[in-house]
Amino acid sequence: MHAIIRPFTDNILFLERVQASTVARAQGTSDGISQDDMYAWSTEFSARDGSWRSLDVKSNMFCSAGGYLPDGTVVSLAGGQPSDEIRQGYDGIRLYKPCNGTQCDWQQNFDIHLQERRWYPTIKTLASGDLFILGGSNHAASINNEHINVPNFELFSPLPGPQKTIDFPFLVETLPNNLYLIVHLLPDKNLSILASTKVIILSTSTWKIIRRLPDIPGPPRNYPLTGGSALLPLTPENNFDPEILVCGGATEFSTQAKGVASCGRIAPLSKNPTWEMEDMPFSRMMPDMAHLADGSIAILNGANTGTAGFDRASDPVLHPVQYLPNEKLGHRFRVWNPSMIARMYHSVAFLLPDATLLVAGSNPNGKPVEYGDGPFPNEYRVEKFSPPYLFPQGSPENVRVALVQPEFITHSTHMSQRYVGLEIVQRGSVVEATVSDDTQSKSRVVEAGLLRVKAPANNGLAPPSHYMLAVVLDGVPAMEAKWVQLSS
Repeated sequence: MHAIIRPFTDNILFLERVQASTVARAQGTSDGISQDDMYAWSTEFSARDGSWRSLDVKSNMFCSAGGYLPDGTVVSLAGGQPSDEIRQGYDGIRLYKPCNGTQCDWQQNFDIHLQERRWYPTIKTLASGDLFILGGSNHAASINNEHINVPNFELFSPLPGPQKTIDFPFLVETLPNNLYLIVHLLPDKNLSILASTKVIILSTSTWKIIRRLPDIPGPPRNYPLTGGSALLPLTPENNFDPEILVCGGATEFSTQAKGVASCGRIAPLSKNPTWEMEDMPFSRMMPDMAHLADGSIAILNGANTGTAGFDRASDPVLHPVQYLPNEKLGHRFRVWNPSMIARMYHSVAFLLPDATLLVAGSNPNGKPVEYGDGPFPNEYRVEKFSPPYLFPQGSPENVRVALVQPEFITHSTHMSQRYVGLEIVQRGSVVEATVSDDTQSKSRVVEAGLLRVKAPANNGLAPPSHYMLAVVLDGVPAMEAKWVQLSS
């Protein structure tokens, strides 16, 4: 499955693969299951009360990529093959626009479409607010190859001028393990791109490769060997210098492959970037790596044997792991209590405004199956995981304020996820207050609990989009995050 949160809500848009065990039908809701013969390809789910409703989808949005436009419109681009019930979605552009009602829905104009047919591409929000759409293959396959590879990129909104796509030979060089690429927007507004084991920096002004970084040690980290990645928090304490973390994957393209324990960390803009390697407590392929409110990274879901793909993995990894970026090498991991639910291929995990993680999915069965069939049945239970910071001890003293950009999540690829710490420029505000009791009124000076913070210096640090504003006291979320919009 794929998932993305609607700005200013805690509602999740799930994009799903339809098969015999699918519960949601067209026109269905959690209050009444529709008897419609058509299955629902997408639903809107409330993380607050568990209610849901089916959405109207006109093309196959499974195997797509996605993101946000600056106005809060949710975008699903590309997709999968046609069927008797739905049109092909390889070149599809589907928009879920902001609205105040309860009947918002996907919109698609078939006269407006991508320049290329794409399956398993990657999208990244640029500093301009446009969406960078990279790679993929032109139809479904277990692994990419030269006959179906799409070695170019395009933008949404489209590039100006007659040339709407730009050739990118790097995607020929890195075959076959280069689907759902790992892409991060750097503070200088350029892009780091990891394909297979190779890493480059692409200029977003000239669209040329301006730097090649050292290869990451170990096997390829993209689909179908599938590791995970996160851009570590950009904060005043680290001078907003970017570091990229890449963890896990599989040793080879085999159902008997073993999970990879290694994590690599690199500072792509440093003078002499090198990979700093360390091992997670558990080997893991198909990990989800989600930012938490306190600036740490949660690593969860996935398996320890096989690869991504239908019917290809076993040995689920049930323990979540916390990665603490500011600790010293060798002391950065904490193991948390395990789940009882195997989250295999097509699982997701991401931060909610209340500082919990929503965990869902697992659809590893290739053939249409009935509910409950297979060694790892298709999973329809949704969990909310409460990190330890929601059970605090002691009195808070230190405060952190951060903008957390939510993401489009699929196949362990968290597109446009971002955590930007804000500089606190004033703590507390002295104000005059009138205090009354039974006998008199008097004026006195009091200290109000006010923080003033400085907005990000440029849209390379925080591109125009919607963010969750998190306030954390000694690592403990002080309140539910508030939605804010940054313009260009």
